[in-house]
Amino acid sequence: MPSATLEDEFEKVKALLGRPSAPAEHYVELSASAPADLLDRIAAALDGRAPHVVIDCGEFSDENLPKLLAAAKARLAMPCPNYPRLWFRRLEVGLVVIERRIDETPQIAYTKAFKEAARNIIAPPATAKRRAQGFVALLAQIGPRIALMGAIGAWLFERRYPSLYEFYKWYGHRDRPGPRHVPESRLGELNNWAHPAGEHGTPKRRLRDRQLIEAMLADLRHAYNRGRLSKHDWYRSVILLRNSHTRAGAVFRERLRSELAELERLGVPPPPLLVVADGRTSTSDAGDDE
Repeated sequence: MPSATLEDEFEKVKALLGRPSAPAEHYVELSASAPADLLDRIAAALDGRAPHVVIDCGEFSDENLPKLLAAAKARLAMPCPNYPRLWFRRLEVGLVVIERRIDETPQIAYTKAFKEAARNIIAPPATAKRRAQGFVALLAQIGPRIALMGAIGAWLFERRYPSLYEFYKWYGHRDRPGPRHVPESRLGELNNWAHPAGEHGTPKRRLRDRQLIEAMLADLRHAYNRGRLSKHDWYRSVILLRNSHTRAGAVFRERLRSELAELERLGVPPPPLLVVADGRTSTSDAGDDE
């Protein structure tokens, strides 16, 4: 495809990529009569310009929206030219917590399970950490001033991987006004929504999904409010939905809109996210929401 064509496609979406101020500015639906490859052309136009991901909703079940969110965050977290790396630690903590039922008795084991799950995600790579520590020890043999410079470098390395509790404790306040809660209580609810107790317990998927979507939005909001992303007028991240009117697509769009509306009502700043849906339905789609 000629570069001029890609430039034309980018100009069509460029005006939508600024920071949003209302929930309505987070979502665009293409006409059902639009060219079948329009979503791919928009994605190609965004290459190297903004973090983006194409999600085929026909590949996911409406009952397992976390898999769709995991696929979206994995692609958005990949390097984008000129952009700092995007991390989704709050979402990753939530995804780990819903993997299996965590027995809440005794309470100490319950708390430890959550913290251990989060620690496995957030901890810096062990080999890289050992190398940094070894480098500081080597510099210490040269002299105290050189060692101090090495220690500062090691501190900067640690700063790249913020403390576990920064992400873990988010579940206690979720950036919302009002009283703060113990993170374990909210994570306990999330685990129970995904894996209710009792043989005939019914998962509360809507509550589970909205909590995970909220975590993903918080990850984006925090990423764009610190470091280089807070100092420039960067384009926001984009999720492009193929077969967006499948059950999974409809569930994701409804829950995202509900969460955005609630966050606006509470006065939480809008996240730097744009969702573009193609208005198409997969012929193989089936299923019902709970």
